Amino acid sequence: MDRILADQTRAAGNTVDQHDQSGSTLPPVRRWIAERQRWASAIAARGVDWDHPRTVHWNAACGTEAAADFADIRRQARTYAAIAPAFAAAARHREARARTAEAMGDLVTARENYFIAAVHWSAAQWPGHAEDAADRAHHERKRACYSRFAELADHHVEAVWIPFPGTHRGSLPAWLHLPPGYSGGRIPVAVVVPDLDSCKEATVALHGDRFLSRGFAVLAMEGPGQYECAMLGTHFSLPAWAQVGPACLDWLAGRPEVDPAQVVLTGSGFGSFAATIVAANEPRFRACAVMEVCHEPGWTTVFEEASPTHKMRFMYMTGHTDEAEFDRFTRTLTWQGHAERLRMPYLAVAGEDDELSPLDWTRDLLDAVQGPRQLVVYQDSPHHIGGVPSARLGPSAAILVADWLAARVRGEAFPSEQWIIDADGRINRGPMPAVEPVEPPEASHPSPQPVPQASPHGSGPVPAASPNGSKPVPQASPDEPTSVAAAPSEQPRPVPSASPNGSGPPLASGSGTVPPSPEGAEPVPSVDRAAKPGGRGRGSRKKGGPAPAAGDHQQPPIRHEPADPKRSRGRSKVPRGSSS
Repeated sequence: MDRILADQTRAAGNTVDQHDQSGSTLPPVRRWIAERQRWASAIAARGVDWDHPRTVHWNAACGTEAAADFADIRRQARTYAAIAPAFAAAARHREARARTAEAMGDLVTARENYFIAAVHWSAAQWPGHAEDAADRAHHERKRACYSRFAELADHHVEAVWIPFPGTHRGSLPAWLHLPPGYSGGRIPVAVVVPDLDSCKEATVALHGDRFLSRGFAVLAMEGPGQYECAMLGTHFSLPAWAQVGPACLDWLAGRPEVDPAQVVLTGSGFGSFAATIVAANEPRFRACAVMEVCHEPGWTTVFEEASPTHKMRFMYMTGHTDEAEFDRFTRTLTWQGHAERLRMPYLAVAGEDDELSPLDWTRDLLDAVQGPRQLVVYQDSPHHIGGVPSARLGPSAAILVADWLAARVRGEAFPSEQWIIDADGRINRGPMPAVEPVEPPEASHPSPQPVPQASPHGSGPVPAASPNGSKPVPQASPDEPTSVAAAPSEQPRPVPSASPNGSGPPLASGSGTVPPSPEGAEPVPSVDRAAKPGGRGRGSRKKGGPAPAAGDHQQPPIRHEPADPKRSRGRSKVPRGSSS
């Protein structure tokens, strides 16, 4: 990695792409060069998941069979330059095992290994952030392995090209999956948009896929700027993504297997942003659900505080090689002016402590949505919803999304409300918080972080001291409506549906009475509390704000390193009760 960074440093003054040891191209990014020791140390200490648990997502698609592969790669790849070779080696090994199994007539083993090989080849593409010889070779092997998996799969898998006029290839690449046992008729379909570092091949799980098992067909696609699209010359832009919805819906309307009135849309990470733009520009979608969200306009936190590899990848997706030009381009990365057109049911699932997209921005987006909407927040969770009690003990975020979309297809109504999944795994239901109007900031420099205290408006409760020294719990105002949680076993749940499409039981819907929590239960902290321990307020730093300080406080092994804990991360727009 040091040699990569040294090469970049020598050429940082121009806009010519840099190259790593294998010839892979890397767009020059100031922070990748200036903070080289910081990121080299992080990778040496944590491996490929130094900033985000990407291997967790890839492993989830492959199942337990691939767990040893990812564990070995996490141990071995301790420099940035070692990541792609490690995944390529694992891919070659899996591909060889697949061919051997196929020759012996073990077709189930063969297809599983072809699938895992395809995901490994895709992972080998991720660190390069460019279309070059290595990227093309990895892509060709990925496509070949997945194509053979499709031929051997236990359900119908078809390579499709969605007409997309005005692009280099004139189409968008995708895979269409039909559920196992499909025997005819029109069924609902989920259009799935992958994350920034994922691909369409890893969108549908090898075993027990959440949508196929609920009777959905799945259109696993890549849109402008993503992997194969970028290779075909179709780069990211908001106008391009605004046309993705009509292209997909028009194409699906011509498929005899698909019910065109029951097409839902979902995405995570980058896909949460892209899916929001797509849904806002195509009203025929039945519903849209996003998770692990990226809703901050301009993506300032992602590009200026998180790992610089996010910016490098996005520069490649947009076709930029000059960082200053890209910085100007990022002003277009906003849902504002689009989300106001959303009238279909919309769900956002987020971590309370999302370090890539502060929760305030998701609240702003939901306030703009014109149709029924729901926000689900996992207490204390980072961007990746996991690694905290609310995620371990509460409902799986990915399964919650699938159940919610299945309920929308069944036509079940739901109230616009907020769910908070607390540290005991309980679902705390309440009304969607109102968003207060906010004056634009007067200056880009940070203001001193105030000590949380009660204000005349009740805008910031004084945290009550906990006897055991744990996190303070803000007290609710007597006037403020509260939602008392039921234990998971007490949550009202409809009887599971026995519908032929296997759509599964719906989530609890309606505003009905929620049983009280068990006697003696601790009060649930609100996600709208004024400040986190250490004085870090929730919210967002606006563009032009201060850069992160070097003295970041220690984080769990899989977390983005946060900004300066002493500076405010923006406003809180949710009214709070006075302290009691």
